Amino acid sequence: MTHDTPRVAALVVGYMPDMPVLDALLAGLPAQADTVVFVDNGGAEGILGHDPDQRARIHYIAMGGNAGLGAALNAGMEFAASQGCTHVATFDQDSELPPGLIPRLLQAHLSLRGQGVRCAAVGPRFYDRREGTVKKFPMYREQDGAIKVIAADGAGADSAAGLQEVDVLITSGMLVNLRAWREGLRYDEGLFVDYTDTDWCFRARAAGYRLFVCLDQEMGHAMSDAPPVRVFGVNLLCYPPLRRYYYFRNTIYFIRQPYVSPAWRKRLAAGLPVRFLSNVFIDRHKLAGLKMMLLGLWHGVRKRLGGYGA
Repeated sequence: MTHDTPRVAALVVGYMPDMPVLDALLAGLPAQADTVVFVDNGGAEGILGHDPDQRARIHYIAMGGNAGLGAALNAGMEFAASQGCTHVATFDQDSELPPGLIPRLLQAHLSLRGQGVRCAAVGPRFYDRREGTVKKFPMYREQDGAIKVIAADGAGADSAAGLQEVDVLITSGMLVNLRAWREGLRYDEGLFVDYTDTDWCFRARAAGYRLFVCLDQEMGHAMSDAPPVRVFGVNLLCYPPLRRYYYFRNTIYFIRQPYVSPAWRKRLAAGLPVRFLSNVFIDRHKLAGLKMMLLGLWHGVRKRLGGYGA
Protein backbone atom coordinates (compact mmCIF):
# COMPACT_ATOMS: atom_id res chain seq x y z
CA MET A 1 0.00 0.00 0.00
CA THR A 2 1.40 3.41 -0.98
CA HIS A 3 0.76 6.79 0.57
CA ASP A 4 1.10 10.31 -0.72
CA THR A 5 4.05 12.33 0.56
CA PRO A 6 2.64 14.43 3.41
CA ARG A 7 1.97 18.04 2.51
CA VAL A 8 0.31 20.31 5.07
CA ALA A 9 -1.71 23.48 4.60
CA ALA A 10 -2.44 25.81 7.51
CA LEU A 11 -5.92 27.31 7.25
CA VAL A 12 -7.06 30.34 9.24
CA VAL A 13 -10.58 31.78 9.14
CA GLY A 14 -11.10 35.40 10.17
CA TYR A 15 -13.99 37.76 10.85
CA MET A 16 -13.45 41.24 12.30
CA PRO A 17 -10.24 40.07 13.99
CA ASP A 18 -7.86 41.58 16.50
CA MET A 19 -5.27 42.33 13.81
CA PRO A 20 -2.07 42.13 15.93
CA VAL A 21 -3.11 38.71 17.25
CA LEU A 22 -4.04 37.47 13.77
CA ASP A 23 -0.86 38.86 12.21
CA ALA A 24 1.27 37.08 14.82
CA LEU A 25 -0.44 33.79 13.99
CA LEU A 26 -0.09 34.23 10.23
CA ALA A 27 3.56 35.25 10.53
CA GLY A 28 4.41 32.08 12.43
CA LEU A 29 2.58 29.54 10.27
CA PRO A 30 4.86 29.43 7.17
CA ALA A 31 7.63 27.89 9.28
CA GLN A 32 5.38 24.94 10.16
CA ALA A 33 3.30 24.38 7.01
CA ASP A 34 3.90 23.93 3.29
CA THR A 35 1.26 26.49 2.40
CA VAL A 36 -0.83 28.97 4.39
CA VAL A 37 -4.32 30.09 3.40
CA PHE A 38 -6.38 32.79 5.08
CA VAL A 39 -10.12 32.92 4.45
CA ASP A 40 -11.63 36.33 5.17
CA ASN A 41 -15.27 36.45 6.25
CA GLY A 42 -14.95 40.22 6.65
CA GLY A 43 -12.80 42.92 8.15
CA ALA A 44 -9.36 41.42 7.59
CA GLU A 45 -8.30 42.79 4.21
CA GLY A 46 -5.24 44.41 5.78
CA ILE A 47 -3.54 41.28 7.11
CA LEU A 48 0.23 41.69 7.53
CA GLY A 49 0.00 45.14 5.97
CA HIS A 50 3.19 46.15 7.78
CA ASP A 51 5.18 43.33 6.14
CA PRO A 52 4.61 42.86 2.38
CA ASP A 53 7.07 39.96 2.22
CA GLN A 54 5.17 38.03 4.88
CA ARG A 55 1.87 38.95 3.24
CA ALA A 56 3.06 37.48 -0.06
CA ARG A 57 3.44 34.08 1.62
CA ILE A 58 -0.26 33.92 2.53
CA HIS A 59 -2.91 32.83 0.03
CA TYR A 60 -5.87 35.14 0.65
CA ILE A 61 -9.48 34.14 -0.08
CA ALA A 62 -12.22 36.76 0.33
CA MET A 63 -15.70 35.36 0.95
CA GLY A 64 -17.37 38.66 0.04
CA GLY A 65 -19.03 39.02 3.43
CA ASN A 66 -19.65 36.75 6.40
CA ALA A 67 -20.46 33.40 4.83
CA GLY A 68 -20.05 31.55 8.12
CA LEU A 69 -17.39 29.24 9.49
CA GLY A 70 -18.42 26.14 7.55
CA ALA A 71 -18.36 27.86 4.16
CA ALA A 72 -14.97 29.42 4.93
CA LEU A 73 -13.49 26.10 6.02
CA ASN A 74 -14.79 24.38 2.90
CA ALA A 75 -13.31 27.11 0.71
CA GLY A 76 -9.94 26.72 2.40
CA MET A 77 -10.07 22.94 2.14
CA GLU A 78 -10.87 23.23 -1.56
CA PHE A 79 -7.78 25.36 -2.10
CA ALA A 80 -5.61 23.00 -0.05
CA ALA A 81 -6.81 20.06 -2.10
CA SER A 82 -5.97 21.93 -5.32
CA GLN A 83 -2.41 22.35 -4.02
CA GLY A 84 -1.95 18.63 -3.47
CA CYS A 85 -2.10 18.84 0.32
CA THR A 86 -2.75 15.72 2.37
CA HIS A 87 -3.52 17.41 5.69
CA VAL A 88 -4.92 20.77 6.79
CA ALA A 89 -4.29 22.42 10.16
CA THR A 90 -7.23 24.69 10.99
CA PHE A 91 -6.97 27.70 13.28
CA ASP A 92 -9.22 30.39 14.67
CA GLN A 93 -8.10 33.99 14.23
CA ASP A 94 -7.15 34.27 17.90
CA SER A 95 -5.13 31.06 18.19
CA GLU A 96 -1.71 31.26 19.81
CA LEU A 97 0.66 29.05 17.78
CA PRO A 98 3.11 26.96 19.86
CA PRO A 99 6.51 26.02 18.39
CA GLY A 100 6.48 22.72 16.52
CA LEU A 101 2.73 22.12 16.86
CA ILE A 102 1.94 21.17 13.26
CA PRO A 103 4.94 18.83 12.79
CA ARG A 104 4.06 17.03 16.05
CA LEU A 105 0.42 16.60 15.02
CA LEU A 106 1.50 15.34 11.61
CA GLN A 107 3.84 12.86 13.29
CA ALA A 108 0.88 11.60 15.31
CA HIS A 109 -1.22 11.23 12.15
CA LEU A 110 1.50 9.25 10.39
CA SER A 111 2.04 7.03 13.43
CA LEU A 112 -1.67 6.22 13.58
CA ARG A 113 -1.78 5.58 9.85
CA GLY A 114 1.13 3.16 10.22
CA GLN A 115 -0.97 1.25 12.76
CA GLY A 116 -3.88 1.04 10.32
CA VAL A 117 -5.99 3.57 12.23
CA ARG A 118 -8.44 5.63 10.15
CA CYS A 119 -7.77 8.98 11.81
CA ALA A 120 -9.83 11.99 10.75
CA ALA A 121 -8.07 14.55 12.93
CA VAL A 122 -5.60 15.09 15.76
CA GLY A 123 -5.56 18.14 18.00
CA PRO A 124 -3.80 19.61 21.05
CA ARG A 125 -5.16 20.24 24.51
CA PHE A 126 -6.24 23.85 24.83
CA TYR A 127 -6.65 26.63 27.35
CA ASP A 128 -7.84 30.23 27.38
CA ARG A 129 -4.74 32.30 26.60
CA ARG A 130 -6.06 35.36 28.49
CA GLU A 131 -6.02 33.72 31.92
CA GLY A 132 -3.11 34.34 34.24
CA THR A 133 -2.40 30.64 34.70
CA VAL A 134 -2.78 27.78 32.23
CA LYS A 135 -6.02 25.94 33.01
CA LYS A 136 -6.46 23.33 30.31
CA PHE A 137 -9.99 22.43 29.29
CA PRO A 138 -11.02 18.77 29.62
CA MET A 139 -11.74 16.48 26.68
CA TYR A 140 -14.58 13.96 26.39
CA ARG A 141 -15.22 10.44 25.19
CA GLU A 142 -18.27 8.22 25.38
CA GLN A 143 -17.66 4.90 27.10
CA ASP A 144 -20.26 2.30 28.10
CA GLY A 145 -23.10 4.67 27.30
CA ALA A 146 -21.77 7.51 29.44
CA ILE A 147 -19.74 10.63 28.64
CA LYS A 148 -16.41 10.38 30.43
CA VAL A 149 -14.26 13.40 31.15
CA ILE A 150 -10.62 12.99 30.24
CA ALA A 151 -8.73 15.02 32.81
CA ALA A 152 -6.99 18.11 31.51
CA ASP A 153 -3.64 16.69 32.63
CA GLY A 154 -4.28 13.41 30.84
CA ALA A 155 -4.64 11.45 34.08
CA GLY A 156 -6.39 8.18 33.47
CA ALA A 157 -5.81 8.38 29.73
CA ASP A 158 -4.16 5.71 27.62
CA SER A 159 -1.15 7.89 26.99
CA ALA A 160 1.51 5.30 26.14
CA ALA A 161 1.88 6.83 22.68
CA GLY A 162 1.10 10.36 23.84
CA LEU A 163 -2.35 10.14 22.27
CA GLN A 164 -5.85 9.75 23.65
CA GLU A 165 -8.93 8.98 21.59
CA VAL A 166 -11.72 11.53 22.04
CA ASP A 167 -15.17 12.18 20.63
CA VAL A 168 -14.69 15.79 19.59
CA LEU A 169 -11.99 18.37 18.86
CA ILE A 170 -12.25 22.11 18.35
CA THR A 171 -11.37 23.85 15.08
CA SER A 172 -8.45 25.69 16.59
CA GLY A 173 -5.32 23.55 16.23
CA MET A 174 -7.05 20.58 14.59
CA LEU A 175 -4.95 18.77 11.96
CA VAL A 176 -7.43 17.26 9.51
CA ASN A 177 -6.83 14.31 7.22
CA LEU A 178 -7.87 15.83 3.89
CA ARG A 179 -8.87 12.40 2.62
CA ALA A 180 -11.84 12.48 4.99
CA TRP A 181 -12.96 15.83 3.57
CA ARG A 182 -12.54 14.56 0.00
CA GLU A 183 -14.69 11.55 0.84
CA GLY A 184 -17.64 13.82 1.56
CA LEU A 185 -17.06 15.04 5.10
CA ARG A 186 -17.52 18.69 4.24
CA TYR A 187 -18.41 21.18 6.94
CA ASP A 188 -22.12 21.92 7.37
CA GLU A 189 -22.48 25.49 6.14
CA GLY A 190 -26.00 25.82 7.54
CA LEU A 191 -24.74 25.82 11.13
CA PHE A 192 -22.86 29.05 10.35
CA VAL A 193 -20.70 29.08 13.50
CA ASP A 194 -21.40 27.12 16.69
CA TYR A 195 -21.20 23.31 16.45
CA THR A 196 -19.49 23.44 13.04
CA ASP A 197 -16.48 21.54 14.39
CA THR A 198 -18.52 19.34 16.73
CA ASP A 199 -20.90 18.28 13.97
CA TRP A 200 -17.98 17.46 11.65
CA CYS A 201 -16.33 15.33 14.32
CA PHE A 202 -19.48 13.35 15.00
CA ARG A 203 -20.09 12.72 11.30
CA ALA A 204 -16.47 11.66 10.89
CA ARG A 205 -16.81 9.11 13.69
CA ALA A 206 -20.09 7.87 12.20
CA ALA A 207 -18.20 7.30 8.94
CA GLY A 208 -15.68 5.07 10.69
CA TYR A 209 -12.95 7.62 11.42
CA ARG A 210 -11.36 8.26 14.81
CA LEU A 211 -10.18 11.41 16.60
CA PHE A 212 -7.24 11.87 18.95
CA VAL A 213 -5.80 14.50 21.25
CA CYS A 214 -2.02 14.82 21.46
CA LEU A 215 -1.36 14.95 25.19
CA ASP A 216 2.06 16.60 24.93
CA GLN A 217 0.75 19.55 22.91
CA GLU A 218 -1.22 22.49 24.26
CA MET A 219 -2.38 25.69 22.62
CA GLY A 220 -3.75 28.99 23.84
CA HIS A 221 -6.99 30.22 22.35
CA ALA A 222 -9.61 32.86 23.19
CA MET A 223 -12.58 30.68 24.05
CA SER A 224 -15.11 33.53 24.09
CA ASP A 225 -15.40 37.32 24.32
CA ALA A 226 -13.92 37.27 27.83
CA PRO A 227 -12.09 34.73 30.00
CA PRO A 228 -14.35 31.92 31.27
CA VAL A 229 -16.42 32.44 34.39
CA ARG A 230 -16.07 29.37 36.61
CA VAL A 231 -19.05 28.48 38.80
CA PHE A 232 -18.78 25.29 40.87
CA GLY A 233 -16.10 24.02 38.50
CA VAL A 234 -18.15 24.66 35.37
CA ASN A 235 -16.72 26.89 32.63
CA LEU A 236 -19.25 29.51 31.53
CA LEU A 237 -18.32 31.39 28.36
CA CYS A 238 -19.22 35.01 27.70
CA TYR A 239 -20.71 35.75 24.27
CA PRO A 240 -22.80 38.48 22.64
CA PRO A 241 -26.54 37.86 22.04
CA LEU A 242 -26.06 36.71 18.43
CA ARG A 243 -23.77 33.90 19.49
CA ARG A 244 -26.32 32.85 22.11
CA TYR A 245 -28.80 32.50 19.25
CA TYR A 246 -26.51 30.25 17.24
CA TYR A 247 -25.58 28.08 20.21
CA PHE A 248 -29.14 27.37 21.29
CA ARG A 249 -30.45 26.95 17.74
CA ASN A 250 -27.67 24.62 16.72
CA THR A 251 -27.82 22.56 19.91
CA ILE A 252 -31.48 21.78 19.26
CA TYR A 253 -30.70 20.96 15.63
CA PHE A 254 -27.62 18.88 16.41
CA ILE A 255 -29.08 16.61 19.09
CA ARG A 256 -31.78 15.50 16.65
CA GLN A 257 -29.27 14.16 14.13
CA PRO A 258 -28.99 10.36 13.71
CA TYR A 259 -25.22 10.34 14.26
CA VAL A 260 -25.58 11.76 17.79
CA SER A 261 -25.72 9.03 20.42
CA PRO A 262 -28.37 8.94 23.17
CA ALA A 263 -25.68 9.67 25.78
CA TRP A 264 -24.49 12.80 24.00
CA ARG A 265 -28.05 13.84 23.20
CA LYS A 266 -28.97 13.59 26.87
CA ARG A 267 -25.87 15.48 28.04
CA LEU A 268 -26.28 18.39 25.63
CA ALA A 269 -30.02 18.67 26.19
CA ALA A 270 -29.55 18.65 29.97
CA GLY A 271 -26.99 21.43 29.66
CA LEU A 272 -29.34 23.82 27.87
CA PRO A 273 -31.41 24.95 30.89
CA VAL A 274 -28.22 25.35 32.94
CA ARG A 275 -26.65 27.51 30.25
CA PHE A 276 -29.89 29.42 29.76
CA LEU A 277 -30.10 30.45 33.41
CA SER A 278 -26.39 31.09 33.86
CA ASN A 279 -26.18 33.20 30.70
CA VAL A 280 -28.85 35.53 32.04
CA PHE A 281 -26.60 36.23 35.02
CA ILE A 282 -23.20 36.55 33.29
CA ASP A 283 -24.20 38.30 30.04
CA ARG A 284 -23.77 42.05 29.80
CA HIS A 285 -26.78 42.47 27.49
CA LYS A 286 -29.17 40.34 29.48
CA LEU A 287 -32.50 41.15 27.81
CA ALA A 288 -31.10 40.93 24.30
CA GLY A 289 -29.35 37.67 25.18
CA LEU A 290 -32.56 36.24 26.63
CA LYS A 291 -34.51 37.10 23.49
CA MET A 292 -31.88 35.59 21.22
CA MET A 293 -31.68 32.36 23.23
CA LEU A 294 -35.46 31.95 22.97
CA LEU A 295 -35.41 32.70 19.25
CA GLY A 296 -32.57 30.23 18.78
CA LEU A 297 -34.55 27.51 20.53
CA TRP A 298 -37.55 28.19 18.30
CA HIS A 299 -35.53 28.21 15.09
CA GLY A 300 -33.78 25.02 16.18
CA VAL A 301 -37.13 23.28 16.61
CA ARG A 302 -38.13 24.52 13.16
CA LYS A 303 -34.77 23.43 11.66
CA ARG A 304 -34.15 26.92 10.39
CA LEU A 305 -30.43 27.19 9.64
CA GLY A 306 -28.07 29.61 7.91
CA GLY A 307 -26.95 33.06 8.94
CA TYR A 308 -29.20 35.02 11.28
CA GLY A 309 -31.68 37.09 9.29
CA ALA A 310 -30.80 35.39 6.00
